[in-house]
Amino acid sequence: MSRYTTLAQAASTEIIILNSRFIALGQEVATVEAAEAFLKEVRQRYPDATHHCYAFKVQGPPVVDRFSDDGEPGGTAGRPILTVLEHRVTNAIAVIVRYYGGTKLGTGGLVKAYTQATQALLEAAGLAEREPLYQFKLNLPYSLLSTLEHHLRSLNLSLQTTYGAEIEATLDVPESLVTNLEATLDGWFAQGLRWQAVTE
Repeated sequence: MSRYTTLAQAASTEIIILNSRFIALGQEVATVEAAEAFLKEVRQRYPDATHHCYAFKVQGPPVVDRFSDDGEPGGTAGRPILTVLEHRVTNAIAVIVRYYGGTKLGTGGLVKAYTQATQALLEAAGLAEREPLYQFKLNLPYSLLSTLEHHLRSLNLSLQTTYGAEIEATLDVPESLVTNLEATLDGWFAQGLRWQAVTE
């Protein structure tokens, strides 16, 4: 995995073309499940819309991209949305909700409208460069917690902890910090710390 560009924040925007409303909504998603959940949420928010066209791309592994015209003529909605995403971002979904305004746009007009709506969404959301995260699971004695937390704060990392007979914790680590952190964690093995990297 490597650094990638995605949507900086969840966003929505709207354009009107010949009385048809095109509401564009999108956000960063890291999995197919997250993309499908966002699509479901949008459909529930706009149940009376004429179309809910979408595209998303997640870099996985494996890389997955999907799109749907949702009743628009083939190739006029989902594919143009995906084309805009592929040129600019990954790990992102865009859903374009259309309320038909009474005037047919034609296939060329639809391609242009869905392209413009997706471009407007990217402008509204902004772009951000992200680094892949790796999840670590840790088990450690209470005596080591403050030392570990102090070290992690210096790296701008924080634990999600569960307290029992010992502490169980999870930690999301940017790729660039993984090697050094593994060496540090190994150094605390004698003090009772055990860890493993979790693979998806």
